[in-house]
Amino acid sequence: MQKPVTIVVTPRDRYSDLAGCISDIYANTDPALFELVILDLAYPRRDLEEAKRVLKGKNNYRIFSYGRIIPIEAFDLVREHLDTKYAFFIDNDSRPTEGWLPPLIETGDKTNAAVINPVTLERAGVDEGADVRNHLFTTELRVVDVDNKPYLIEHKTYRRALPEELPDIVTETQAFELHGVMFNTEVFKALELPRMTVREHLDIGMQLKAKGLSLVVEPRSQIIFDNLGTRANLSDLKYFNLRWNGKITEESSRLFEKRWGYKFYSEESIYNWAIRRKIFLILRWLYLPISVANKIDRIYFGLRRRLFPIWDPLEDPHSNANLLYDQFPDGIPLQLDHSINL
Repeated sequence: MQKPVTIVVTPRDRYSDLAGCISDIYANTDPALFELVILDLAYPRRDLEEAKRVLKGKNNYRIFSYGRIIPIEAFDLVREHLDTKYAFFIDNDSRPTEGWLPPLIETGDKTNAAVINPVTLERAGVDEGADVRNHLFTTELRVVDVDNKPYLIEHKTYRRALPEELPDIVTETQAFELHGVMFNTEVFKALELPRMTVREHLDIGMQLKAKGLSLVVEPRSQIIFDNLGTRANLSDLKYFNLRWNGKITEESSRLFEKRWGYKFYSEESIYNWAIRRKIFLILRWLYLPISVANKIDRIYFGLRRRLFPIWDPLEDPHSNANLLYDQFPDGIPLQLDHSINL
């Protein structure tokens, strides 16, 4: 009998600890349920060798080497090789917890949803807070007008709440994140995958909504991502610069605007966020403790925001915004353009 899921591991911000991700997948997942695919996006030799040591004796994995490209481009290339009912994409800095996969499969079969998302928790790293806190439960998209122009707002519910404070029922959502997400493979193969490194998850979610398909969160399934808490290697900085450089983040925003007609209210903030994460990554590479790195980062960006204020004309943009899908008949968003490159 064919296994139900292909688990696809890809770099997110960095290359480090691919072996740790793979080890935790096998430790917390029944091998009868999955095939494993590793996307080699120019991993350093050491990282691949460590991963292959973990994989020794395993017979349910494949490695596809695509060179140093951004994740979404690798998703496009690998999808022709996916032949299971579901495909779960997980970043190499995320870790599945015990018993995580069966609830996703069960809910996928029961709801026929296009996306079945686990609860995404984050470990201490960038930003202060509890050692483990919620990163993503559900997301709602809102639109606010500024000078008669619509701006999109991505609102995450229960942001940084403790795990025990989260609802325990399957809940519909309007978006997901790529730390870890399960797609119905047939639906995934039919998606447009725009060349983006920011907001690509929102673009895909809107495509699914435009098709009248549903996205749900299964709280019995949890993954935890590292949030840059682990010390970085020099190779990590190189990959981070590919993924989050100013040129491609700007192009990503303009491509989304071309495809859907919306700018982001927080566009400038996301560019600053990428710079902030890079500084934090460098400070961790220099062996500074998380608390010290966060303090330096906070002081630096406090000064930066005074010298170069971020565009934020509304006192409370969220309260002034309306739900995006309420603007459309039957809640179906209108896609203006189908280009996947700017």
